[in-house]
Amino acid sequence: MDKFMDNKWFIRIVALFLALLLYVSVSIENNDKNKDVKQKVENDVVENMPVELIYDQQNFVVTGAPETVDVTIDGPKSLVKTTKNLKDFTVYIDLSNAEIGKQRVKLKYKDLSDKLTAKISPAYATVDVQEKVTKEFKVDAEFNTNLLASGFESESPIVDPKVVKITGAKNVIDQITYVKATIDAKKEINQTITRNAKVQVLDKSLNKLDVEVDQDTVEVTIPVKNPSKTVPITVNPIGDEKDGVVINSITTEPKSIKIYGRNDVLKDIKALSVDVDISKYDKDTEFDVHLKVPKGVNKIEPEVVRVKLNISDKEEEKTIRDIQVSSTGMNENYTMQFLSPANGMVDLTVMGTSNSLKAISANDFNILMDLSGLAPGDHDVNLKVEGPNDVSWELSNKTVKIRLTEKEDENI
Repeated sequence: MDKFMDNKWFIRIVALFLALLLYVSVSIENNDKNKDVKQKVENDVVENMPVELIYDQQNFVVTGAPETVDVTIDGPKSLVKTTKNLKDFTVYIDLSNAEIGKQRVKLKYKDLSDKLTAKISPAYATVDVQEKVTKEFKVDAEFNTNLLASGFESESPIVDPKVVKITGAKNVIDQITYVKATIDAKKEINQTITRNAKVQVLDKSLNKLDVEVDQDTVEVTIPVKNPSKTVPITVNPIGDEKDGVVINSITTEPKSIKIYGRNDVLKDIKALSVDVDISKYDKDTEFDVHLKVPKGVNKIEPEVVRVKLNISDKEEEKTIRDIQVSSTGMNENYTMQFLSPANGMVDLTVMGTSNSLKAISANDFNILMDLSGLAPGDHDVNLKVEGPNDVSWELSNKTVKIRLTEKEDENI
């Protein structure tokens, strides 16, 4: 062993070994240090980290605070990755001692590993701390009236409950102008409907307000009706009567009809008219007519009416002139002289249908005066007319003036 120790090559080999051992040791230590330095500069962003508000929720309301923030964390790579995945730390705003009103506050974090550092974005927020109040408001229901079927109309909506309690910041509660429940209907409405409707709280500009409603939805009933009205049926004759006939009457069965529609339409409808072309008919006739539905009316009852025409031949006049007056019952010992009219003739105006007047003449009439029992002298005598049964007549003179004289005795 002493020989090895005295050998210079042995000493040289041991020295070389120790030098190599020292080099490797220093190299490993430097690598570990470099590795630790590399891990410390690793960073990542935790996005949408919820923000917790710490304040007296019983008596105050806070608005303006961000719901989430982004947090950049620095530290060892594995720890950064784990923290990002678990989000096992808290971002918060401490308003325990905040005063009422708007204020700029710093966002903080806690429960983060002391091997990590964090940077919150945004770092500050402007929040508004207000007194918490609760008030009751009446709920107004509404829906799109354009969805009502033609002719239908709605009455005032019924809301249950009528009143809701709304809680929020006092300055926000003071802005409430409308509390509405809007029915969402997707098709035509032709009957009363009941729906659940979400309550909306709005300001005067119809902006939605950040408040709490004790009942998010209410039950809304929209009473829907189809108003009706009974109106008479009137006949509107079209065209001219046929020659030789006269239409005495045109009637309908029924004489009135029920119409359905909105009240603003019904109030202007006083009657329902039926057009009848009278140029087609020359005798009594009955037929059915389908009624036209007026604009704005959605239903009529009945839809068909019976029309009746009463038709007769047209009455005409014909004057027969200079018909000789005949006499009966005159004493054979008298002679007669016409004083007025001097010629003993009168005119006769005859009334009847055109067919009955076509062939009628003076020969069809006998105009008589009865002279029975009359003594000599001047007399006004009534006239009597005998004629056909299907006509009527009127004399130009209802009486004539005559003179009766005795005949002279031929033996004297």
